[in-house]
Formats: sequence, C-alpha cells, structure tokens
Amino acid sequence: MNILVSDPNFIKVIPKLPGVYRFYAIREVKNCGDKQDEYGDYELLYVGKALNLYNRVKSYFQKSNNLSPRISLMVAKVHSIEITVTENEVSALILENNLIKSLKPKYNIIFRDDKSYPLIRLSKHEFPRLDSFRKKMDAGNLSDNLFGPYPNSFAVKQNLDLIGKLFKLRNCTDAVFSSRTRPCIMYEIKRCSAPCVHLVSKADYAVQVALAIDFLKGKYASVLDSLTAQMYQLSDHMEFEKAAVVRDRLNQIKHISSSQIINSYNQPMSADLIICRGDEAKVFIYLIILRNGLYVGDKSFILDNLDDDVSQVVEAFLENYYLGSTHNAISEAANTSYNYNAQGIFTKFSLRDEFKQLFFKACNIKISQGRYKQIKKLYQMGEVNLRNIINQYQGMHYFNNAAGYLANLLNLNEIKRIECIDVSHHQGDNTVASIVVYENGVIDHSKYRRYNLATDLSGRPVGGNDLLAMQTVLERRLQNKELKLPDVILVDGGQLQLDILKNILKNAKLYDRMRGLAIFKGERRDPTLDRVLVDNGDVLGYANHPLLFRLLQGLRDEAHRFAITGHRKRQVKKMSQSQLDDIPNLGIKKKKALLAHFGSVKSIMNAGVADLQNVVGIGSVLAEHIYRYFH
Repeated sequence: MNILVSDPNFIKVIPKLPGVYRFYAIREVKNCGDKQDEYGDYELLYVGKALNLYNRVKSYFQKSNNLSPRISLMVAKVHSIEITVTENEVSALILENNLIKSLKPKYNIIFRDDKSYPLIRLSKHEFPRLDSFRKKMDAGNLSDNLFGPYPNSFAVKQNLDLIGKLFKLRNCTDAVFSSRTRPCIMYEIKRCSAPCVHLVSKADYAVQVALAIDFLKGKYASVLDSLTAQMYQLSDHMEFEKAAVVRDRLNQIKHISSSQIINSYNQPMSADLIICRGDEAKVFIYLIILRNGLYVGDKSFILDNLDDDVSQVVEAFLENYYLGSTHNAISEAANTSYNYNAQGIFTKFSLRDEFKQLFFKACNIKISQGRYKQIKKLYQMGEVNLRNIINQYQGMHYFNNAAGYLANLLNLNEIKRIECIDVSHHQGDNTVASIVVYENGVIDHSKYRRYNLATDLSGRPVGGNDLLAMQTVLERRLQNKELKLPDVILVDGGQLQLDILKNILKNAKLYDRMRGLAIFKGERRDPTLDRVLVDNGDVLGYANHPLLFRLLQGLRDEAHRFAITGHRKRQVKKMSQSQLDDIPNLGIKKKKALLAHFGSVKSIMNAGVADLQNVVGIGSVLAEHIYRYFH
C-alpha cells in the first residue's frame, strides 16, 4: 500500500494492524542532461515497525509530538509512505530488520557487523577431523557437525588446543591423512592418536569423538563419568600406564569445570553479558560471551547516538545483532543439538518491558537485569575493558586535534597522513627500517612497512651507517608509486637526518607538497625534554606543544618498536639457519625442504627420525645424522 502525504486524509487509510512502514522523499533532481537519474525518483528515508501502524505513523505527524530535531527534519521531507501489513509484531520486527540491512535507509540506526564468525567443525569422515571453519552457512555445510560461533579465531584456537590435548583427534586434511605412512609430529607431542597409520582402532577413535562432542556441548558430567569408567576398566585389566593417562585427563576437565564453569540452576550457563556506556555522540557496547559455562570471548561495538537516546541505540543493536544473518543461518544449518546462541542476556541497562517481550518472542532470548553472583567479576572486568575502549576512541579524537594543530603550524590545509621512519641493527648486522602510519585519526597497523637494508640503491653496503640506511629507506619509500604519499614525514634523529630528508624531497620534487620533521630525545630520556625540528628551521619544545608531542612521540616510539621487532626476527632466523649450516652433508635444497616441511628449526629439532625421513631427499642415514646432531 502506497500513500501520498499530500492527501489531507492520508492518516485515515492506514490500517490499525501490525506491520512495517517506509517513509520516502522525492529525490533531488540532478542535472544529467538528456539522461535520467539512474537512482529513480524517490529516496528511502526510514523503515519502522509497529503493532498498530495507524497509531505509530500518526504520532510522527502530530503537532504535539516530541521528535528529535533530526527526525523532525526527516518528517518534513516525507512525500509518501509505503505500508506492509504482517501477521504479528514479531514478523514486523524481522521484516524491518531485513529491510534496514538490505536498503540502509538514511535515517535509521545502521549496525554494521558483516563479518563471518569462526566455528569448530567435526567432519563426517570415518576418522573425523576437528578444525576451524569460517564460511557462510548453507545446506552444503550440513554434512558436518558445527559448534559455535566463536567471537574470534583466538577463542577457536584455544578450544582446539584443549580438545587436542584431551581427546587426541586429528586436524590434518583428508589428503594428508590418506597419504601418511608414518605418524606426524602431532602424534609425537601427544596431540593426535595417529589414526592415519592405524595406531588407534576405529571404535576407540569413535569413543574419543563422542567425548569431544559432549565436551563441546557442555556435557562435562557425562564426559567425567565416561572417563572415570575408562580409568577403572583399564586398572582392572592391569593397564596402569593407560589408566594414569586417563586420570590426568580427568583432572584437567575437573579443573576446568571447577574454575571456569559458570552455572545457572546447576546447568552450564549460555548467556551474553552486555555493558553499555553512552554520550551525546556515541554508544559504546561491550559484549561478554558465555557458552556452556565457559567464557569463550568478548566483542565491542561503537554506534552513532544520532538522537541522544541511548536506549533506542541499544535496542537497535540487539535487534540487528541477534536477528543478524550469521546467527539465523547457523540456527537453521548448524548442529541443532548444540546451544550455539545465548539463552539469556544480562545487562544493568534499563530497557522497555514492551521491547523485552517482543525480543523474547522473536529470538527466544530473555533479557534480564538480574545478576548472578558468579558473573559479578565478569561485569567488573567488562566495565574496565569498556572504559579502555572509550579512552582509546577519545584518544583518536585527541590525535585528530593534534594533527589539526600541526597543519596550522606547517601552513597546510589539513594533515591526513603522517609517516614515521626508524632504523634498527646490531653492530651493522641485519639492518631493518620501519615505517609506521598515522592516517585519518588513527595509527593504522595495516599500513606499516618494513625494509631489509643490505645495500643502498647503488649497491653500497649499508652496514651500521644509520644516515645511509635512512637515506636508502626514504628513497625506496618514495619510489613506490602504489603507496599513498604522506603529508608529513617524521624521522627519528636530529639536524643531519632532517637535512637528508629535505634533500631527498627536493630531488623527488615533492618538497612543495610534503613537509619534514625530526624528533630527538632530550637529556636523561625525559619525554618533556624532547625536541622537534621543523624543515623551516623552527625548534619545538614540549612545554609549548604538549598536544602535538604526544602524537609525534607515540609515532616515534611505535616506529622504534616495529623496527626492533623486525630486526630481532631476522637475527633469530639467521641464528636458526646457522644451526642447519653446521650439519655436514646438508645442502641448500635439503635445508629448504626441511624448513618447508616442518616450518621452523625448532620443529626440526623436535622431530623424530621417522618424521625426518618423510622429507623429500632425506634418507634414513641423513635423518639419523640430523637427529643425533640435535640430541
């Protein structure tokens, strides 16, 4: 049903039924010549839901309404209203959520969380494989048992490591599994029972799979009972060593159960804890995730507080997050016997009773302001972490102010990007230069770069020559046309380093559009005694420019850290490779084959003779020789 607002009786034709309404405005006509506007004549302004469409839409157009200035401006633009009647308010909520996600109306609170979340997957193989999984859910995934979703890959890795220790299930691909002739290193470190070479029977492996599934479902009492029965059975058969192994696993699970399991009415709790803080501009949300009594992770979100109404933003977040495509898809496709989602939400934030009732009908999740004593410490931790997130966000705006101040100081219109350069080496060996990037208000780790500096562009060895190293990295950086050029380059050093920077910028004909700074430490390494040299000859002190110095010192310290980290990695790699260099009859190709197969010298050191023989080119004699060298 489409209704024109210009009709004086338009309100009367709106049904008093549940449904969804959409507000449209006439799109501003663009001067496209003879071509029509490809976006059509109307612009979607807002999508809303209501139990009674008549009452809800009417409230927007009453003179006595208490709408925010933003929504009042929207209502003034409304040209037509499209109405969709639904069976009930739950259906309206779901339809509204889908329309907001797909159409992104201008005046709705948009929650963006398009990530796919990782799961744990147990394949349907004869000897099932346990691994992580991160893809969109569809019917093709139903062949596997899926557990999750988890908030991040770290939480998945922790669970996989724990299950590997407890139940020794394989994590190799089917291709590797079918081609193995000897046990791999996972068997050597007691993380796999080696079903690939039949060191465990199909029946025994199936028992371990069943225990792992119960563990992932939170049935810890069932797992403990099964392992206890195993232990006594092995003892009765005088297999005391195997019984001791099972006993150790029992103790591990008991420790987890007693120290980490959070219960509700003696059942492991699956719930989300939500902590909220709001101000005039933003709403900060911190989410703690408990599944089957275990703390599996946390996430944070920052949403726009468009109408200075924190409750409205939190309600929009809950609707979008728990009715989101990821959760719905897993609900339909994943192993339905596993509680993948929250059974309840705990929050100290007050929400409308009508909303909580509707939310429960739509999601089957109860929102409660009650607090169990067991989760009190989690609330406290969440509040501390949320405060840190807020401080970090506010720090970003602090940096923006500092960048604006620097732009005025350097007579630039604005500063969008600053790059800081530092060099690290050990007595001229393994020289590494780093570039860290401040862009659009944040120090952006994804744009960091490292340069290994053996020689300069003319082939001269760099060695321990810091000035030559800095010149080399600056030249290499400016030659890279694919990277966006900065507005300001900051170097760690004094006048000599700044002069090199100025000359390079002049030679590259970039001096008119890019400025140079150098920062050096003051006496006694006191940050307040640092100085900044500007390419026009000015010298800046901390006392007069504390806002600016916090930004530049932060960049300098981060560049120093990043350079040292890269240098140490090269040192360790060189030391590791030198260990292989000392093994007689081990040529370059065989060294590369060993490193490619095992991934590191440490893994080669831990490998048995049988594992070493699996490497192409490594025979039994050389494998024995390598093993003896490390042992």
